[in-house]
Amino acid sequence: MSPSISGASSRQPQTGLHLACRECQRKKIKCDRTYPCGQCSRSGLSCVSSTRKPRAKAGTKGDAELRQRIAKLEKLVESFQGDDGKDEASSASPMAMAPSPGAIPDPNLISSSNLVAEPRDSRSPSSQSETSSPYTNKYVAGTFWSSLTSEVKALADAFEEDNLQSDDESGSPDNTPSSGAPYALDGSTSVTSSYELIFCPPGVLYVMPGALNEPDPKMAAHLFATYLAYVESVQKLLHIPTIRPFLEEGKPYLNRPADAPCNKALRAAIYFSGVNACTNEECMEFAGKGRDQLAQEFRRMVDVALYQADPLNTTEIATLQALTLYVASIRVLDSSRRAWSMVGLLVRIARAMSIHRELAGETAFIAEQRRRLWYNIVFLDCFASVDRGTEAAIHADTFNRQLPHNVNDADFNEDTPVITSREGEVTECTMALVAQEGSITALHLALAEESPGGITWQKRLEMAYAYQRTVNEKYLKYCDATNPLHQPIIGTGVAAINSMLLRAVRPVQHSPASPPPRVDSPWVMQLALNILRHQQELWEYIIQSRWRRMPWVPWHAMAVALAGICSMENNKMADEAWDLCEKAMTQYVNDVADASNGGLWRPIQKLYKKAKASRERQQRAATAAHQPTMNEISWDPDILNQPITSDPSITMGITTEPFSVPAPNSTFDFPPEMQAALPNDNSWLDWEAILKDMDEIKADDMQWLQHGPIL
Repeated sequence: MSPSISGASSRQPQTGLHLACRECQRKKIKCDRTYPCGQCSRSGLSCVSSTRKPRAKAGTKGDAELRQRIAKLEKLVESFQGDDGKDEASSASPMAMAPSPGAIPDPNLISSSNLVAEPRDSRSPSSQSETSSPYTNKYVAGTFWSSLTSEVKALADAFEEDNLQSDDESGSPDNTPSSGAPYALDGSTSVTSSYELIFCPPGVLYVMPGALNEPDPKMAAHLFATYLAYVESVQKLLHIPTIRPFLEEGKPYLNRPADAPCNKALRAAIYFSGVNACTNEECMEFAGKGRDQLAQEFRRMVDVALYQADPLNTTEIATLQALTLYVASIRVLDSSRRAWSMVGLLVRIARAMSIHRELAGETAFIAEQRRRLWYNIVFLDCFASVDRGTEAAIHADTFNRQLPHNVNDADFNEDTPVITSREGEVTECTMALVAQEGSITALHLALAEESPGGITWQKRLEMAYAYQRTVNEKYLKYCDATNPLHQPIIGTGVAAINSMLLRAVRPVQHSPASPPPRVDSPWVMQLALNILRHQQELWEYIIQSRWRRMPWVPWHAMAVALAGICSMENNKMADEAWDLCEKAMTQYVNDVADASNGGLWRPIQKLYKKAKASRERQQRAATAAHQPTMNEISWDPDILNQPITSDPSITMGITTEPFSVPAPNSTFDFPPEMQAALPNDNSWLDWEAILKDMDEIKADDMQWLQHGPIL
């Protein structure tokens, strides 16, 4: 061997293998790393060797920097391991306060200490996360992703030399988007005010283990007791002997473990409902926070729990129970149409699970659970439709699920073969049954005559009377007016009768093809006054009581009363109606759907101004001479003896504490020969006007959305 060849051979190990040529890197094909390479030779291309990036100076500085970055990522992981990592996370750099890639902090912990970033002046001067990247800003929590990417990219730079030696060196991991990576939620914004987590598909979000801020046992017991006293006692959705071991002892519920997503969602919904039934003082006492703040925190918790349970595709009764409680509670905090929209979702999910139909093969226990669940959904649908003056989502003839039994929870369990109602007794379900029977009647009353299955006003009035007889014969006549637990039932039933009669003669939905009778004001006004009187008493009682209710705005009765005031001369009835309407205009302006600028309140304000102008005009024109008034017209005086009673639509929050409501001595008697015995007046024209105003406002709002404001 010649010396030259020997020298070249001795230098070969120092040179090592060539890198992939530039053409092979560009084409992203395998290079045999010879010169010229086989790929370029076969293609007739010029093979250009790649050059290696200059190596960093060897020494301990690079290793120390690498170890420092790895240590920071270790602290990042430890900061989400629970309480053990909080101390380390609090002293770490800002990166230690950020979630790891592909992980999302639970929205419930957004404001908690382990997710609060340090002040800017405490950050490391070398931090590159001060300015978020424009590319990461398009994601939720862009500042977080920008900060974390700078750390990971620095690590990639440290390993770049080793990566260049791999077969996949032509691909850049920084340029490869991560498909299917979970989103993150930014702690600087309110998650639930911007996003509906329950609509997210499964796998989009990831909740750190142990991140859900479950209440401590003492708080959990208090919230559960509050729920039982002020929500379940009226709503009657759950079977308490079954739910209690699940909440208090962690036992399975409906054949699912306590930590199953469906059961976790139900537990969170119960706590959320309990918080809404507490006073601000109670929340400060057992939680150290105000009610509104605590309610928002538990709302975030139930949002995440429902997302994990995947309600859109669920087949679990517990998940639908949780969503029902959530929708019933969310209206307390939110006057937008969120709760109204979610009722439609509830109905769809329930139908997909066949909750609305009696099914062969169901056990008595499961059938009863499904009956309670379905009729709670029916009630919510009726409430939402009245709350916003819209049609119900459920048609009265599209379900055959029977009403729940009039029983106590102790009367049956999971092994009971047959459940027998307690006829002629007042039970734990009586309050809910009064409202649920009214919901069925309300669905029929909402049908216009020209619609499929629609009925005439005479039939609607007959149905209202049929409901009156049913409620009195099945429930009210067995109530003891001196029993505090029976008083809300009495008030609910009698006020429901007033509401049904009022809807029969003054329907919410405008039907030009089939107008109800234009009966005269005194009788119709009395129906509206009965509702407004009760609402005023209930309002004053709520101010002094400890519980919170689902906002019920008696806008229907208010509109009827204001329409009557516009056509009546000033008299005792008109004065009382005006006084109640003035109070209601102040009390319910914040509770009404979409607040004071919504399409429901603006027509009422318009009618209120008209009624006020009418009264002022009559007062100016009043003379000393006595003028016959509507009060002196001959008609049935017994109508004025109708007692002040409760309104069925606020049964979601009615208390079981003593509430002074007189028991009815008799049913409401409608005057015979209504149209012949009573003269007509112009109040019906005002009622028609307010319905048209509501439609016009909705049309104007739609035009504004499409074309913008008209200047």
